[in-house]
Amino acid sequence: MLEAFNGALTGMAYAAGGLAVFAIAWAGVVLMADGAEGRSGRARTAVVMAVVGLVLVLSAKGIALALLNGVIPSF
Repeated sequence: MLEAFNGALTGMAYAAGGLAVFAIAWAGVVLMADGAEGRSGRARTAVVMAVVGLVLVLSAKGIALALLNGVIPSF
């Protein structure tokens, strides 16, 4: 069961990585469109949310690998 869960999380990690790159690139476009008037709040929020989502998915992958390798004992 853990192997299947690990496989699903691997797919999610690849998808999250691609989406994070796209979200950061889109935040760059939004930053350029807003101009230099100091209205970079939307772009900054987009980058922060992309990084937080990527960290969340990768931490779930790390926990699954720790369970699979026996670092964290499972019941």
